[in-house]
Amino acid sequence: MRAALCCLLLLPSVAAIAQVPSYDTLELQARTNLIVNGPSFNLPDGSSFNSVTVSLDELAQVAFKVQILPGTNAAGVWFGGGGVGSIRCQSEDVVDVFITDVHLDGAGGIVFGQTGGNINGLYRCDPSVPAASLLTAQPLGTTSWGTPRGASDSSVGYRASFGSGRAWVSFAAGQARIHAAEETIQPGSGVGFLFTPAYGESGRIAGKVQVLAAGPVPQHDEIQLIDSQGAVTTLATQVAVDPNSPFTGFDNSVALGPDDQVAFIANRVGGGRGVFRVRAGQAAEPLALTGVDGLVEIEFFGPAINADGLVAFRGRDAAGQAVFVADGSSLGKVISQGDQVPSDLGTAQIGQNDASTVFGGGVAINGAGDVAFIAALHPPGNNQIEWGSGVYVAYATVTAIFADGFE
Repeated sequence: MRAALCCLLLLPSVAAIAQVPSYDTLELQARTNLIVNGPSFNLPDGSSFNSVTVSLDELAQVAFKVQILPGTNAAGVWFGGGGVGSIRCQSEDVVDVFITDVHLDGAGGIVFGQTGGNINGLYRCDPSVPAASLLTAQPLGTTSWGTPRGASDSSVGYRASFGSGRAWVSFAAGQARIHAAEETIQPGSGVGFLFTPAYGESGRIAGKVQVLAAGPVPQHDEIQLIDSQGAVTTLATQVAVDPNSPFTGFDNSVALGPDDQVAFIANRVGGGRGVFRVRAGQAAEPLALTGVDGLVEIEFFGPAINADGLVAFRGRDAAGQAVFVADGSSLGKVISQGDQVPSDLGTAQIGQNDASTVFGGGVAINGAGDVAFIAALHPPGNNQIEWGSGVYVAYATVTAIFADGFE
């Protein structure tokens, strides 16, 4: 279900610049309603997805995991676009299987990790084929394959968990390479804990790393970018080890753009929180700060970044919970608690019947600036009737900026 929230006239431009888009058109991709066990939209009635992070590709196609498919107790992968879609991919094991959040890899496939089945590992599926196929179970001894992210060359980066620790791993051309490993499985690494990683087109992995104490340097956290040979570039660290650092701590998840720009959320020296963007060799750039531009809170969900450096994230302003986009010069709001949106049941309103979280999981952004998100729905003006959760794409509209006095 797609609807334009307002109309915008675009005139021919002479020269245009990148900027935070407006989001005038929203489209429902799928909806489920467990409270009344249906009806759902583009999903089997009774399907369940909760706190999942949606994936969005350059064609504005969407994929997300469905934890439970009715009648099978199986997990599946939803794929679609333009308001049309269905369950497309399943592992060969269809009972009591857990899968990770899924990711559209830019090469026409969807990747995810699976545990709890007869054949566990990292899976890849073609949305046109019903079944998924095992990509790898490497490295040897891995018990789970978390947060896989695929690149356009079909390589995949992920966090491998073992009985005694974790490693950041990439898999390409039939080979798994360890980028970083915790001290418990690689003595001498100096790494206490590896948090949720992000994998990029360059084959590097970025993320938050707990660095163990060494001599006079205390234990601390860093944002690092690491290649497949284990070469580390530190992008940001804490004030506890660098008095010039503006950060007291970092959220657990980061985003990695195609050109190795990294977006992260951090707590600031002196108080407050911020969304930042950084590139190797440069200082971190603040994109959004609490207490500025009406931003009251930045929520603890990882940001998303595109090739232009636009960063989407979840937060809160005076109107309530919202999804924002920032570019370093301005802050825009994609959607907010209380907004009315199109749905298969008619006009819906974003909200909950209590103080529960309105948006589910993380958000996604593509190269055009389109943003995908999940939100709780109810009829306009009546939050005591639940319409379940809807997966939406908000399409970006960039106002042309003209040169030479042309209007």
